[in-house]
Amino acid sequence: MADKMKKAVEEAKEQTAKVVEEVKAETARKVADAKEQVKPVVEKAVEQVAPAVEKAKKGTEKVVRATRKSAEKVAESAAKAPAKAKAAVEKTARKVAGEVAPVVYVQYMGDEESVEDLVASAKLAFSAEHPRTKITDLRLYIKPEERAAYYVVNETFAGRIGF
Repeated sequence: MADKMKKAVEEAKEQTAKVVEEVKAETARKVADAKEQVKPVVEKAVEQVAPAVEKAKKGTEKVVRATRKSAEKVAESAAKAPAKAKAAVEKTARKVAGEVAPVVYVQYMGDEESVEDLVASAKLAFSAEHPRTKITDLRLYIKPEERAAYYVVNETFAGRIGF
């Protein structure tokens, strides 16, 4: 009887192994079939979504460019603000003190440029190149025939601005 039991268990194991293999094979076939059926649907979805993705990408690029331009304009305005504010404060201080501050212009061949504006431009140009250096001394050499002014800051740094 023990032999019959062992034989029955062995047969059950063999039959179970066969069934497991059949189930595995059937499952693999069904998975492959499912992949084949889903593949065209996925490809169609990708085709339909691709134009929207490309449009969104272009829109994002436009926003980035516009933001970059705005940031540059803000930076330019911010860089000019201290010079303008300082000039306004100095002008107000002179008025309060009762001084008459002359406004000096350089005229050459029908063009005119304010010396005050040239000084402010030189300070701004220097500060853009050397943001951490304090201006303690500024000399400005105006050459109208070149439509340029040359500056020397702190007896060390030199530069040129056009007008």
